[in-house]
Amino acid sequence: MQDSLESFLAEIKKTNKSQTISPKFILEQLGYERRSWKVVETFNGLLEKYELYTDIDFSNVYFYNNFEVMPKKKVAANNDAENFVNRCDPTPRLSILKAANITNIKDDESVIGLISVSREHTLAEATTLMIRYSFSQLPILSGKSGVDGIISWKSIGRTLALGIECKKVADCKEEVTILKLDEPLFKAVKTILEKEVVLVREKDNTICGIVTATDIGDQFIQLSEPFLLIEQIENHLRTLLHNKLTFEDIKTVLKDTSLDKPLNNLSDLSFGHYVRIIENAKLFEKLFLNVDRIIFRKLLEDVRIIRNFVMHFSPEPFKERDLEILRQGVNFLQILNNTIIEK
Repeated sequence: MQDSLESFLAEIKKTNKSQTISPKFILEQLGYERRSWKVVETFNGLLEKYELYTDIDFSNVYFYNNFEVMPKKKVAANNDAENFVNRCDPTPRLSILKAANITNIKDDESVIGLISVSREHTLAEATTLMIRYSFSQLPILSGKSGVDGIISWKSIGRTLALGIECKKVADCKEEVTILKLDEPLFKAVKTILEKEVVLVREKDNTICGIVTATDIGDQFIQLSEPFLLIEQIENHLRTLLHNKLTFEDIKTVLKDTSLDKPLNNLSDLSFGHYVRIIENAKLFEKLFLNVDRIIFRKLLEDVRIIRNFVMHFSPEPFKERDLEILRQGVNFLQILNNTIIEK
């Protein structure tokens, strides 16, 4: 379906008019689910092919959010025009978080929008909204860009505890930190964990999201779980192979591949080498495992494919079916190792 994407880009070049596009659309057209380095490289290559550039790097746009694709300006004789070059931004930014893009998301039906109050709303109105949506805080806005602070259960409790009358939102508000949408993610994390909540400002100065420490925790669980599962699988595999094979045995499955370092122990092997060991009937016999080699090998091959995606940062949540394969791998190998120990 890449032809449809190319037609879209070709039309921008032909008409010399910018258009908006989303990562969701790009991935669907290229036949992928997540933004691996290959996908980013492919899309940037198409931008170069049609002499286009984007207002924000493709790898840092939230999945459902739109960004602008524009024709490159030509270099004029008087050097007034800019010549734009697409570069892959290797820095993950706040913009990849769903919570930072609440007002920008169009296609995600799970998003209810940015719920806010004004300083003149009553306390009852604010707390009713917080109870309805299970929010711990609400931004206090005037228009789309004016920020008067936030109101939270914490600020309400503190105000009442001090014996201060709290009838309107303005009576029990507190200050709030505002970060830009393109703030580097790991720099933003420190601020969010310290402040517990921040508001996010778009390039046009509007408030586009509210990010809490809980949002950051959820995001890092999504990012870290696949890494942790794969680490467990590799550790279980090394335990399973420990003292079962000789160096000569292992070298028979290396074929024409070369190692990055001398083969001194099992950790020097790649995951692909583990798959080759299991698929080799003679070596598999030496492991004395009473399981089907073909099914075992298929599980490891599925893990290997997923591992290749995990090793390249992608802002998309990991697919549940892929996580389930990794969990199956951990469980399978753990049972094998526990059985061997019991023997």
